[in-house]
Amino acid sequence: MKIAVLGGGVSGLSVARYLHDENCDVTLYEMEDQVGGLSRSRWVGEYIFNIGGGHSLSPKLKEVIDWVFSIMPRQEWNYRDRVAKIYIGGEYVSYPFELSLHELPIEQAVECAYDYIMAQQGEEPDNFRDWLTWNFGKAIADYYLLPYNTKIWNYPLEKMETGWVRGKMPLPEKKDILRSLLLKHDPDKQRMPHTNLYYPMSGGIQTFIDAMAAPLCMKCGEPVRSIEKLSNGKWAVNGDTGYDIVICTIPLPCLPDAMEMPESVSAAIKALKFNSLTTVFFSCPDNGLTDLYIPEKKYRGHRICFSGKLAPDAAPEGKNCGGIEIIGERFDFDPETYLKAECVIPEELGAEKILDSEFSPFAYVIHDTDYRKNTTLIKEYFTQVPGFELLGRWGEWNYNNMDLCIRDGLNLGKRIIDSIYVK
Repeated sequence: MKIAVLGGGVSGLSVARYLHDENCDVTLYEMEDQVGGLSRSRWVGEYIFNIGGGHSLSPKLKEVIDWVFSIMPRQEWNYRDRVAKIYIGGEYVSYPFELSLHELPIEQAVECAYDYIMAQQGEEPDNFRDWLTWNFGKAIADYYLLPYNTKIWNYPLEKMETGWVRGKMPLPEKKDILRSLLLKHDPDKQRMPHTNLYYPMSGGIQTFIDAMAAPLCMKCGEPVRSIEKLSNGKWAVNGDTGYDIVICTIPLPCLPDAMEMPESVSAAIKALKFNSLTTVFFSCPDNGLTDLYIPEKKYRGHRICFSGKLAPDAAPEGKNCGGIEIIGERFDFDPETYLKAECVIPEELGAEKILDSEFSPFAYVIHDTDYRKNTTLIKEYFTQVPGFELLGRWGEWNYNNMDLCIRDGLNLGKRIIDSIYVK
């Protein structure tokens, strides 16, 4: 079985490695000179830079972790607690906000708790802006969730759907709010997604990326220019022929220029919404944080992922380093003046030096109100194309994290292998 995998991000690497280990003839095409996609990392002096923000592995999906450890042994991973804060009103509040109301001034905490307990009345809204208020109450929405989500999506929240939310946002029960207020602080009760994480002991997440890629046949620095179904039923990619299956993990908007498809499908692809991202990497004193959320409008970025606390070698002793994520089109800046700009990094973090930056044209899928209509049309078409599979955040156009991308890659690989044995 000869298979072409388009795109060398986590999804493409996962399915390619699984199929390779099952003795398939796999070739992976990657536009960049280095595989990894949004999960790439690199050394900048003595610091590790994650180009797409925070990428680590959660221990929650056992089948994923077991497979990961078969590629890169457990002893090569650092296991640690996630230390996430929200910088709001000049103070640091623990994440998730709604389970940390005891850290607020008493009147504000009571208002947030009361609104949360009284929330979820009436019919559930079908747009994201109203849903945030309906689900969490007006006080939490106004103070934190609306300003933060306005920044991260850079898209009208009232024009976004809500079907993607569960599993991506912490949604505690109302009893959890009361428990957190009464206990004041109990880490066992501070439930949130990805409470703990795995991160390579050395070299950043790129160490795992390179381990997955090590035995693969890869064509890096080669964008996908053409995908063609041949008269003999085989596929050709960039003129390379003989593929039985093509697995596409590259962004869907790249497909209409590379392969023939109905105009209705092309139009649906062109209507898809997404965000670009600039990550600006800086050094700072050790603050113990792994993540910082910044909802306040005066700061341009929405989140800082501190890679310096993810592994022993990720930053020099006594130091931390982070990438502040800024949504929007590519922009040029001078590192010296940018560091001192009040609208960029909160002064309290003591940022010392801008070390590097990276622009990612495809960063976040936006679940706009036409999302399901367009993605359904696209997927229904491609399910009728024999030997062509969509996979991953960009192939399936779904807001999946690293763990889910690996899971879906393994599941597709197993399905392909099962179909070979059935034949």
